[in-house]
Formats: sequence, structure tokens, C-alpha cells
Amino acid sequence: MAELLVVDDDERLAELCAWFLAASGHEVRTARSYREARERIAELPPQLMLADLDLGAESGRVELARLAAEGLLPPTLVVSGYLDGALDAELAAIDGVRGTLAKPFDPPDLAARVERCLGEQSGARA
Repeated sequence: MAELLVVDDDERLAELCAWFLAASGHEVRTARSYREARERIAELPPQLMLADLDLGAESGRVELARLAAEGLLPPTLVVSGYLDGALDAELAAIDGVRGTLAKPFDPPDLAARVERCLGEQSGARA
């Protein structure tokens, strides 16, 4: 079981992801903005953050890099409908980003990517 943070301004999608991941045995919190995500990270840093890129007035491309520069970015899986090869490479260069998952996705694919990211972290600590 891991502590997860889902960051998405689509409340229905965030709650669906949280429900599915909680049913898989994880503790899941949600945030609807990067400002709110900062608060959640300060309260209890997650083992993995799942972050959408486009949160209206906030851009994940900017905010993820800012969090990383401040040393606050937890291991992060970017989940977005706007991914391409160039953006994947840009995101991979941000310290803390562990990968990407394109929307729409199947819940089993989400669970597998989460477990892979968590497993990679466990291997890095061993």
C-alpha cells in the first residue's frame, strides 16, 4: 500500500482514479490544482503523485519544473491527454517525473503504471 496524490481539475476523473486506486489498496488524496497539491505535499508527501498537465490557469509543464527546482516534487507519473514524443522528453528531463500515461486509459493500465513506478522507487532504495 502506498500514499498517492491525484492532481486533476476534472473532479469526476480525479475521484474515479482515487476510488480505483484505493480499491487496489492505496491511500489516495486528491487536489484540483497545483496550489492545492503543494498543500497536500506539505501535509504528507506522497510516495507517488499522478498529475495532469493542463489545469486551466496552471500548466504542469511549469509547475512540475518549479516543484522540482524547489526540491518539493515527489515521484510523479504525468497523466494527460496531450502527450507526444517531444513533451515526453521534456517531462523526462524534470527530476522526479517517473513517466507518462496518455488519457484516455484503462484502469488496469493505470494500476500497472502506478505499481511499476512504485516498484522502481523500491528498487532505487534497496
